[in-house]
Amino acid sequence: SGAEAERWWREEHRGYVTEDRIRWILDRVGVERPRDCEHVSRAATEVDETLLALPPALLPGAAEAVRALAERFPLVVVSDTGFASGRAQDRLLERDGLAHHFAARVYSCDVGHAKPHPAPFEHALRALDVRPDELLHVGDIERTDVRGALGAGCRAIRLDIVRQGGASDAELVAESFEELVEYVLEAA
Repeated sequence: SGAEAERWWREEHRGYVTEDRIRWILDRVGVERPRDCEHVSRAATEVDETLLALPPALLPGAAEAVRALAERFPLVVVSDTGFASGRAQDRLLERDGLAHHFAARVYSCDVGHAKPHPAPFEHALRALDVRPDELLHVGDIERTDVRGALGAGCRAIRLDIVRQGGASDAELVAESFEELVEYVLEAA
């Protein structure tokens, strides 16, 4: 299911939910379950609960960057969710004390499309009530974050903290949260 979900994301720019992946697996082994199957629902809930029980650590400097930028700008999360739901992602933001810094949260599983499809960016634009050239998207993947934002008429910064390298069409490739914050605050 991981390879198929990767294909959905890369080729179809599809936002999917955990249930889609579970049903894909069941279909491969010839098991059909009704739409309201309690077992499929429980498995999806377990995925969310596992993320919350074993959460990834925030990258050093991430919380400080969010707080600094939120003091000056309305922020929106635009995220391609993987196996866990947007609700679980929201709970992580709450746990880390960051949820209130975001005016809205846009998750591919809720929108039905993943970046670089324009739909996630369009949702962010509506949430902020701004023109595309007024939205600066920060992300770490050239194909989805940078090209998606630019394709929707928005601005883009690539943040190379986890992933490194390569040419970019972004207006900045920041190598630290400090560099990101400094650039954004100076450009404002």
